[in-house]
Amino acid sequence: MSELKGIKPEPVSDYRAVLGEGPNWLENKQTLMWIDIEGKQLRFYNPEDGSEEVYELPERAGAAVGHSDDRVVLASESGFAFYDLNTRQLNRIHDPEHREDNRFNDGKCDAAGRFWAGTMSLVGKEEQGAFYRMDGDLTVQRLFGNVSTSNGLGWSPDGTVLYYIDTGTRQVQAFEFDVEKGEIGSARSVVSFEHEEGWPDGMAVDADGDLWIAHYGGGRVSKWDPVAGIKLGEILLPVDNVTCCAFGGADYGDLYITTAADGLSDEQKAQQPLAGALFVCRPGPKGQPAHLFRQTGDAQ
Repeated sequence: MSELKGIKPEPVSDYRAVLGEGPNWLENKQTLMWIDIEGKQLRFYNPEDGSEEVYELPERAGAAVGHSDDRVVLASESGFAFYDLNTRQLNRIHDPEHREDNRFNDGKCDAAGRFWAGTMSLVGKEEQGAFYRMDGDLTVQRLFGNVSTSNGLGWSPDGTVLYYIDTGTRQVQAFEFDVEKGEIGSARSVVSFEHEEGWPDGMAVDADGDLWIAHYGGGRVSKWDPVAGIKLGEILLPVDNVTCCAFGGADYGDLYITTAADGLSDEQKAQQPLAGALFVCRPGPKGQPAHLFRQTGDAQ
């Protein structure tokens, strides 16, 4: 695991999120969009000048994906919604669960522009969540249930595999994927966290098809070969709760890493002053571009 040794992620600003999540590189803006779930903020970081734009949200959102220059799509406490960056207004689309003790967590778009996201319990109940897909016509399909904490997801470079994490299982599942139909097939376990530090949280898939997994409670991001099921390396961070990662930058060579102060004691927070920071490093491999949500009728 020597290939990632010596890589030191650096915080991009002084901001410390309560629960940082959902980093997503917007190519059309050349900015990194991310969320402070418990802080109810949607944030945009511009690496060219170091500036940040902040949008206060009316509720907790777990994921945000790009849609157009002035609109993004959220998966939040009340389901899927458009968010207008000009008016700062939330336009709700559909809530597939209609319950106050769940919220949406991680989510991303596939190559056809469908939005995939799952839910989790807000009160610590296991197998209370589910995994969903929102299509371009704004209809929402439930793929499966009995999910404890729907988390990291991503696709193989050839688009034939969907990788998915339900944190409670300590596994990464690989589903057969049909991008034309937006359907998942049989699944198999490709990564086990049984002997790893912390819990598998958010995830990115690089251009070579390797998985980059955030360790919540484990203070690191690990790199895995999903075909062989072996760990190739890891990047250590100066905080315990590492939540997600995403590739970005003009060449997709920057790895952005979100973290959280949520769940830490006052003593732990004093020992980890960078908890909640957004970090960046250049690990060597390049990532894949993030896809925008494509609504039916959008220009191709």
